[in-house]
Amino acid sequence: MVRAVVLASLIVGIATGAAARELTWIYVVPAAANTTGVNGTDWHTDLTLYNPQGSELPVVVQFLRSGRDNSGGVPTVELDLAPWETVNLWDVLGPHGFDVRGQIGALFVYADDQHIQCSGTSCDLAVFSRTYTLDPKGGVGEFGQALPGFPADLGLDGSVIGYLPQILDDDSFRTNLGVASWSDDWVKVRTDLQDPLGNVIDRRDHLLPPFGHLQWRLERGVTGGTVAVYIADGPSDAVIYPYASVVNWTTGDPVYVEAHLTSVGLTAQAAAVQRALTRPKALPVTGFNLGKLRQRPW
Repeated sequence: MVRAVVLASLIVGIATGAAARELTWIYVVPAAANTTGVNGTDWHTDLTLYNPQGSELPVVVQFLRSGRDNSGGVPTVELDLAPWETVNLWDVLGPHGFDVRGQIGALFVYADDQHIQCSGTSCDLAVFSRTYTLDPKGGVGEFGQALPGFPADLGLDGSVIGYLPQILDDDSFRTNLGVASWSDDWVKVRTDLQDPLGNVIDRRDHLLPPFGHLQWRLERGVTGGTVAVYIADGPSDAVIYPYASVVNWTTGDPVYVEAHLTSVGLTAQAAAVQRALTRPKALPVTGFNLGKLRQRPW
């Protein structure tokens, strides 16, 4: 069953970003798309949800539009996953899903604890996605990158710094940087581009809107460098999710780079032990069609 929901702002307590990676009940997919790109690329996102429980699990999916303040609400749908069911939502931002052609953004995915009591691992689920381009040369097939759902409790706060290695932006590859925010306030995100020898060759600040998402082309070229990402200013409970996508100029073939989080190299921020996440207001998606989304579009 699919039903649109309107949820009040709720508070969810989460642990610090130093915890181990395992199944959880609340995820961020930092990047999703349904839009054309450079050199004839055409990007789409498939979202997969798996219920490892022996009982039905209600799940909420929210889309954060890029480049805007989403504090007024985000498109939201609710799905019911049967026991041990895998739900594949093909082209989830397409006409049968969130219907946001020409846009990119991020996804929040979490068990709906307003309709089921959660304790321990009873609401854990698995979230996976891939974002891919149709062959820019018009042939059969596609080039894509896997974006596993990132556990929300492992987000980047003031206690850690994120490192994105093997960054390439030259004649063969281009790099897009991006970040999603689970914060109801503005956050200043700083990026330090390091060359292979560790020298900071470029530093930029980007202002991330409430419940926002930003993606931009790397502002300076590098071959085999690393980008350090950290919070330069914002509320004490700010949590962000940075990533990079390295794309082959010729084929459009992308590689997703997940941030490696650590307190190493961080001197400006104080460690945070506990924070709260306020969920964005839910806006209904009237055209969301689960039956058609289950059908592969090719």
